[in-house]
Amino acid sequence: RQYIADRFNQALPGNPSVGILAALAVGERGGISPWQWETFRRTGTSHLMAISGTHIGLIASLVFALVWSLWSRIPAWTLRWPATRVAALAALCGAGGYTLLSGLAVPAQRSFLMVAVAMLALIALRPAASGRILALALLVVLLADPGAPRGAGFWLSFGAVAIILYSVTGRWQPRHPLGQTIRLQLHITLGLLPLTLLFFQQFPLLSPVANLIAIPWMGLTVLPLSLLAALLTPVSATLQTFVLELAAVTMEGLWQILRWLDQWPGLVLHRPIPPLWTLALALPGIVLLLAPRGLPGRWLGIPLCLPLLWPPVFAPVAGGFWFTLLDTGEGLSAVVRTRRHVLVYDTGRRLGTTLDTGRAVLAPFLHWQGAEHVDMLIISHADSQHTGGVRSLRELLPVERILTSAPGQTPIGSVEPCRAGQAWEWDGVRFQMLHPPPHGFRDDNASCVLKVEGIAGRVLLPGDIETRAEVTLAKAYGNRLAAEVLVAPHQGRRNLSTPAFLNAVDPRYILFATGYHNRYGYPRADTVARYQATGATLLDSSYEGALTFRLEPGQPLEPVRERHDNRHYWDEP
Repeated sequence: RQYIADRFNQALPGNPSVGILAALAVGERGGISPWQWETFRRTGTSHLMAISGTHIGLIASLVFALVWSLWSRIPAWTLRWPATRVAALAALCGAGGYTLLSGLAVPAQRSFLMVAVAMLALIALRPAASGRILALALLVVLLADPGAPRGAGFWLSFGAVAIILYSVTGRWQPRHPLGQTIRLQLHITLGLLPLTLLFFQQFPLLSPVANLIAIPWMGLTVLPLSLLAALLTPVSATLQTFVLELAAVTMEGLWQILRWLDQWPGLVLHRPIPPLWTLALALPGIVLLLAPRGLPGRWLGIPLCLPLLWPPVFAPVAGGFWFTLLDTGEGLSAVVRTRRHVLVYDTGRRLGTTLDTGRAVLAPFLHWQGAEHVDMLIISHADSQHTGGVRSLRELLPVERILTSAPGQTPIGSVEPCRAGQAWEWDGVRFQMLHPPPHGFRDDNASCVLKVEGIAGRVLLPGDIETRAEVTLAKAYGNRLAAEVLVAPHQGRRNLSTPAFLNAVDPRYILFATGYHNRYGYPRADTVARYQATGATLLDSSYEGALTFRLEPGQPLEPVRERHDNRHYWDEP
């Protein structure tokens, strides 16, 4: 598989479509860039990049047709071994080999098992019901990989096939193939709506339109050419390059259409994770909506699905707020949410040339919380571990106001300087900028220092300030620095957090935003020792995951530690 993908890259060096062609041909998706994934995701066409029924069915059909046409031409062979049985056996072998080549992903396993049952039925000359084939495929996948249901692909793959069977079995079908295709695509989109919102907290509104264009385009041009190019790998590099160039041209045409659809405003409907009761209502509602015409009460499916599309969004009470320190590795990003407002403090770092924590962590978290915009973004200072996700955040969510200590070094549009003395109140929660003053500090020591105070507690965000700024703050504010929750300055760097600063803050919790086994060794042992001497509880995001404090009346001041409180089986103990 890797050899074929490498040959594709050698044939089309630098071509943006080559990663897509390799994914279609052999399931090697490492060459697809994050911005390409983003377009596929926003248009609801990312499923086309998974080796599934279309790919394996095409291979099986081609092998079956080729072997049957050749075998049936020799009467002596046909009399001894019927062409249908031989072709079915060859198709089974071809589909199995391709499934192994593709990496045995769940959609590929499911598709191969369904093809296998159908081919075995032909070999045995016995009919095979579609529902039984699907059930058998489900059973075998579960036996082979009991952990498969923990992945979205398992549910989406089997769910899509189940919806197709429910939509076509025993139903009247439109005479025109286009009408049947449109109807089936709408059924799949609606049927997968609960799973889409559950796993991804978003729904591409133009997904039916994009898929009506992309599925036949891929199936009739790009996919066959990609598979042909893979088959030509041991035959002719020149011929393979020609076929790949043709496939890249056809893919570029489709890509332009998807990009055009991606530019439409309001393309993606973002929703928080739906509560279980909304899913319980929506599932029978969708069964009703997809039921055959003439069934009484089909319209009842509409009100049953509405809570799924507009679930209740939970928010802090007036005067209270939620504070979350996200797990962004080396870097910092935190979110403060009041009843009707959202503040983001720093955006983490870049994760390579094409991905950052704004896109990978921050924006998904805000969507999960039901936030539709960011009221204020504070960039503590111009450091790549704090500014890495700014552009992505602004692309994915409207940001109304940006404050930073280095407006001249933050080329992201209209920004304002943060200055000591700035203060505002949202929903009974007071925000106060304590640092920097207009002059006298630069770089890390000029970080925006923010204090958030509600009726049930306080949080202090000091950015990356160092000893000089800590001493200045302790002298200027004294015990007005007091906060129950302190984010450790500069991830716990050596020789930081002076006794005067810690005595003034007097925190109950001290949080470190560090990377797991990071190269700097943060937090440093001497700094940790000073923090431990205060009696505060120390928590590190690299071990605890995201840390959330709900500072509301009647709520205990205890964090939700994502990695421990919502543990997955792959997490270390």
